[in-house]
Amino acid sequence: MAEVKLAGMGEIVWTRSTGALGCIGLGSCVGTLLFDPRTQAAALAHVMLPEAHDHDALTMPGKYAVTAVPALLRLLDTPQTLASRLKAILIGGGELFQNRSQALRIGERNVETLHRILSELRIGVVFEHTRGSSGRSFEFDVATGLIRVRAVGATPVEQDLSTALGIFRRAA
Repeated sequence: MAEVKLAGMGEIVWTRSTGALGCIGLGSCVGTLLFDPRTQAAALAHVMLPEAHDHDALTMPGKYAVTAVPALLRLLDTPQTLASRLKAILIGGGELFQNRSQALRIGERNVETLHRILSELRIGVVFEHTRGSSGRSFEFDVATGLIRVRAVGATPVEQDLSTALGIFRRAA
């Protein structure tokens, strides 16, 4: 796997054609990755909360689902009218603390909000490893389409997403 650019809480990272993107220690947060098959570029936000309630939504758009997706579109230079050509990957959104009220189920609300926004933009989710009660980390190799997800207490998941993402490997 290539060197990994990690998105910390509320951060956004991106790369084009080479390299890997990832997040470490996703609990209720959701690693939200958009990939553009046309340019082979990917952008990743480490989404912490579904809705923006703080003044930092402008300085940290990756922190909130409602501001992260538009920020990723801008970074990929994709107008909303052409967003349907993008592909999405969602990792995280777990509930590490059980028996919470619905209002505190932040992981579930993050996943639901991201699904709603992506659906409105007609962006298909090609891979999802969300919900449950485990923390997760992942890396996604932009050049190969290989994703590796590690969940606490579970066998790592590795999947080749190149076909689903429209990544065509060059002959060696």
